[in-house]
Amino acid sequence: MSTISSNDQAFINRLTGIILTNLGNEHFGVAELARASGMTRLAIYHRLLAITGKSTTQFIREVRLNQAMELLQQGSITASEVAYKVGFGSPAYFNTCFHEYFGFPPGEVLKNGRQELAGNYDLLADLNTETETTPSPEVPKKSVRKVSAWKVVKYAGIITLILVCLGSLLNIFVIKNLRSEIYTQVKGADKSIAVLPFKSLSSDVENKYFAEGVTRDILYNLIQISEIKVINSPLEELGGNTLRLTEIAAKINVRFLLSGSVQKSREQILVMAQLTDITKNQIIWSEKFPRKLSDIFQIQSEIAKQVATNLQSMIGEKEKDQIEKMPTKNVEAHAWYVMGHYLLDRRSWKEEEINKYITPFKNAIAADPEYAEAYVGLSDVYLTFTRTTSYPRPEGFIKAKENVLKALDLNSNLVEAHTTLGVILYRSEWKWEDARKELELAMELNPNYAQAHRYYAELMEILRRREMAQFHCFKAAELDPISPYLILWKARFLEYEEKFDDASEQYKKFIEMYPDNYSVYYYLWDFYVKTGEEQKAVEGIQKAFRLVPKDKPFVDTLRVVYDKQGIKGLEKWLNEYYVKYDEKGSWKEIVLYYNKTGEKDKALEWLEKAFKWQEPYLPNMNSWPELDNLRSEPRFQALLGKMGLTAYQK
Repeated sequence: MSTISSNDQAFINRLTGIILTNLGNEHFGVAELARASGMTRLAIYHRLLAITGKSTTQFIREVRLNQAMELLQQGSITASEVAYKVGFGSPAYFNTCFHEYFGFPPGEVLKNGRQELAGNYDLLADLNTETETTPSPEVPKKSVRKVSAWKVVKYAGIITLILVCLGSLLNIFVIKNLRSEIYTQVKGADKSIAVLPFKSLSSDVENKYFAEGVTRDILYNLIQISEIKVINSPLEELGGNTLRLTEIAAKINVRFLLSGSVQKSREQILVMAQLTDITKNQIIWSEKFPRKLSDIFQIQSEIAKQVATNLQSMIGEKEKDQIEKMPTKNVEAHAWYVMGHYLLDRRSWKEEEINKYITPFKNAIAADPEYAEAYVGLSDVYLTFTRTTSYPRPEGFIKAKENVLKALDLNSNLVEAHTTLGVILYRSEWKWEDARKELELAMELNPNYAQAHRYYAELMEILRRREMAQFHCFKAAELDPISPYLILWKARFLEYEEKFDDASEQYKKFIEMYPDNYSVYYYLWDFYVKTGEEQKAVEGIQKAFRLVPKDKPFVDTLRVVYDKQGIKGLEKWLNEYYVKYDEKGSWKEIVLYYNKTGEKDKALEWLEKAFKWQEPYLPNMNSWPELDNLRSEPRFQALLGKMGLTAYQK
């Protein structure tokens, strides 16, 4: 095994000391470490990777966790108190990180005491310590020596710094990773399930809408069952005949698949369902449900119960009530509701005509004025298109809130309604704590609802709670692995952690699923500029322009500009293009360009323009690390104050 040089050890100890000095500050991350050390983020990343094989974010987290272990072994404070002391803003997130790192939860340290865990550490040290036949008496005192982790903890002080280094160099996490993998296999994989789109056995469009509604309702019934891990997105993109079931399961990491078909004829309906165990390539349950059309909700509830039975999962009383609850007794209202969601889920990323999305939900409400879910659907339409400027502000936000409050009047425990209200509160009203309460209530009512985690992550990012934002983003992505928004957002978090290879894989995954979505190529342009891969960056921006009709005529121009003026010249050309043709849609890119080129006044000017336009995404400026150099500017602070974000800067 190669030994660490004295310079590298000094570098590791210096970074560790800075982190320990800021241990209780949950907002101390990569950018803060770079400033405190006087180095760039990329310089720290590359040197840490060369020495330890770890990213900067991972290194910071492991320093915190090793310090947490020492505090826990003292046995004088609770795990929650330790979490806050070592810089975790959420005890739940701390528990997750601790478990993944050590292979057991922090409660086990307090429960079992020092002696039992000392044995575990000695085992790890024995497995990773080199055998030396003749120890040299002339080794300087400052040299790195092979010591057990238990002794490191015992001596504390400066030895704690060396422990971080040894943790990287001795690869002491082999046993930990094996424990964690076995734990995951036992606890999670056996009851993981995805619902494939139920196929319509009729050619008419109405029946296609109806089949989609059956899929959606069964999916949400299964989400209510806490013992089952549900991938909560109808997997239309993966449901065709081009992929075998095993390939689908591998893509989304599940063991079971629920599939079926729907055939509707006048007042009769036939639903067929089957549950497949992918690991055994075996259908473990199947059944036909020939019923009256009015019995559709009972069929969907029965299918969910049958799945739970076959997965040996208990259904609690509250869960049972939710599964058996009928959202409406009016079949026509439900048909309109299903059509509305079918269309909304397939909207264009730059949709201008929204009446076709509003009409189905309004028709559902007209057929059944007590249909709470239909009001949420209508609220989502207004919210979605107002955020993208396709519907006028603030009228759209006002209508969105009116409808979601009506839904909550009808059903105060409707998870979708609390989630949508939370988004309205932070996107249009900037009521940060009210929004937090709504989204936390939604996650409490249904921990498996991906959208609640998604929007809570977005809120936490605005409030600079980056680790919590990442945790809930990844949780949402786990529950909804084909969401285009979440794939791109997960890639961005991985970029922030400097896990560039992992981020690249997420972008490739997105393109594989959505090759004609222009957004990913804008992300790739920024990504490749950051990583210095200029040719790939140019190809990315050309693909983005090629997919947008108004931009397509300039595709060849992009290459000409790059060939003559290089990447900086192309960045300048793009900024001028955005200012001329798409200032409201590209205000963020314009701000970042001017700030990157040192034109602070222009960057601040465009932030102020965005405020005048009441851009819903302007509050995100509070969390952009690229703008940290503007944070002390009075104009920047004034904008934060107007948005109520002054208290959320650390």
